[in-house]
Amino acid sequence: MDKYGASVETSASPERVWKIWSDTATWGDWNPNFIALDMSGPFATGSIGVMNHVRTGRHKIRLVDVEPGQGFGLETSVIPGTRFRFTCRIERPGGKTRISQTVEVKGLLSPVLAPILGPQIAKDFGAILGDLARKAEAR
Repeated sequence: MDKYGASVETSASPERVWKIWSDTATWGDWNPNFIALDMSGPFATGSIGVMNHVRTGRHKIRLVDVEPGQGFGLETSVIPGTRFRFTCRIERPGGKTRISQTVEVKGLLSPVLAPILGPQIAKDFGAILGDLARKAEAR
C-alpha cells in the first residue's frame, strides 16, 4: 500500500506537540479541516469518536496504535469499500522535533482510489502540521 504524507520540524518539544495532538477537543483550533472531533473515551487505542470534517461531513473514527508521546493512528471509512488510515508520528532525530502525518487508502477499491485520493488528502498535511508546530511553539 502506498502512503502519502508530509512532515515538518519544530523547536517545540515532543511533549508539547503530544499534549496538543492528543487533545482532540482543540483540533479545530489549529486544523482548518476539522469542525469538531468528539471522542467517546480517552486518547487511547480502541477509542472511537465522530469527526466532523469541513469538506466530507461526519465520519466515525477509531484510534489505533496509540503510543503516548510518539504517535497514533486514526482509521475511518469515508467511501464504501475503502478505509483510510492516518498515521501521525513525533520523532526527535536531532535538535529539532519532527512531526509527520501519512494517509493510506485500504480496501477493495484502494487500487483504483489510492493513487487519486492519497495525494489529494495529503496535500494539506504540510500546512496543517505547520499550524500544529506553531501552536506548540507558542505555548
